[in-house]
Amino acid sequence: MKTLSVLFLSAIAANPSAANAVDIYTRYFTGVSGGKPCYARYYDPGHLNAHPKQTVRRIVVDFDQDQRDDKVTKNTPADFQAGFGFMLKRSNEWYRQELFRKVTADHFDCYLDADGGKVRLTPEGDGLRLEITDGGGGTDQIVVEGTDWGEFGTPCGDDRVFILRRADRKLCDAANAN
Repeated sequence: MKTLSVLFLSAIAANPSAANAVDIYTRYFTGVSGGKPCYARYYDPGHLNAHPKQTVRRIVVDFDQDQRDDKVTKNTPADFQAGFGFMLKRSNEWYRQELFRKVTADHFDCYLDADGGKVRLTPEGDGLRLEITDGGGGTDQIVVEGTDWGEFGTPCGDDRVFILRRADRKLCDAANAN
């Protein structure tokens, strides 16, 4: 065991980007809220009225270090899964999808399962800045199936960047309850 620890620490020392990957993965996911952090943004009617091109009224990213769809593989900085959900202004339905991520330098590159699109999560204070980097399903926006298609993030809209703050786990659990 001691030999493995020395080898792991030697690998990190030889590769500073690997050390940074472990550091931000720990600071924003495994080392937060018992390895089950919730990052969320809920917009009130005043904000939505002031931003008529914004279609998302709730958005969450949640993580559980012990949860993956592949039970054999463990979450690591190079390959981890989380939940992603959003609610549009037009309905009370949560659209949810699995988010697959890896640490890349100082941020997390992510893609949504089932060709739902790509996002970048960048640490910002104690929260994450979520930015759409590529659309899904042959579009330029995020596309997730629910009872219908939930889509957001058109280039001319106000749904391309979100600041998600660390939030009470109940907010993420509410998104998963539907």
